[in-house]
Amino acid sequence: EKTSTKSLVQQYFQATQSNNASTWAACFASDATVDDPVGSQAIKGTDAILERGKEFMASFETVGLYPEFVSVDNLRAAAKWTGKGTTKDGRSVKFEGINFFEFNETGKIANLVGFWNPNDMVELPAKII
Repeated sequence: EKTSTKSLVQQYFQATQSNNASTWAACFASDATVDDPVGSQAIKGTDAILERGKEFMASFETVGLYPEFVSVDNLRAAAKWTGKGTTKDGRSVKFEGINFFEFNETGKIANLVGFWNPNDMVELPAKII
């Protein structure tokens, strides 16, 4: 049975939380386009997508996107998310954005557009232990 678009979106967010660029890249069709964040160089294809994932994850010990609202229309979806991560030097950061997804018939992402700004990452106060 066909996986619902909503659960594909959930899988995508789980992949962002895996700290594994290959797991994340596996969500995409081999000829997918990614414009994320908007304003950066848009990329196309598995190799470029994997590289982008590795690049992004390289600055974090752990990082993930956590969906707060998802709206689905057939093979398209929009999601508002909050990103949370711990940088390699131990700082906690938070950032927010909106993604637009277009899935193909096989359940892979054909096109992803992400609206967020890496410069808007907010450092969270250190936890008092």
